[in-house]
Amino acid sequence: MVQTLLIVVIGQVGCLTLVVILASVFGGLWLDSYFGTKPMFTLVLLFAGIPISVFLMLWLSRKALAQLKEKYETEDNKTSA
Repeated sequence: MVQTLLIVVIGQVGCLTLVVILASVFGGLWLDSYFGTKPMFTLVLLFAGIPISVFLMLWLSRKALAQLKEKYETEDNKTSA
């Protein structure tokens, strides 16, 4: 069960990172073409996406860890009762 949860978390983190990167690239390219500033917005959004991606990874991992902890606490209460 723990392995399944870890695989799900890793998949979510990977997909979320990919979405942030793609949104940064395509959003930056669109803004650069709209304003005529070739690499500026793309680079800014890519560098801004790094801390956003790290924050989202930590948030997802902490959420999964809390679910895992809650599950084991309820199982422990059931076996000790």
